[in-house]
Amino acid sequence: MALSNELHSAGHDSKNVSTEATVTLDMVDGAPTITTINLITVAEVPGLSNEEFQKIATTTKEACPVSRALSSVNIELEATLK
Repeated sequence: MALSNELHSAGHDSKNVSTEATVTLDMVDGAPTITTINLITVAEVPGLSNEEFQKIATTTKEACPVSRALSSVNIELEATLK
């Protein structure tokens, strides 16, 4: 995700942004298929409210080129502000 860039563009400098992705692969119609991607993001952004952080994180996920390319895959986001 381009979350740190979006945070900066919104006037918030992050100290740290870390994202872990877990991909679920299931058999669909007899073929291995990515069915879910679970993103767990933790960010440290001084002075940013959790409400604004969630808004920026969700918007970034939706606009991400990878998310758009994988639009048939369920992509879940758990974003935590430290």
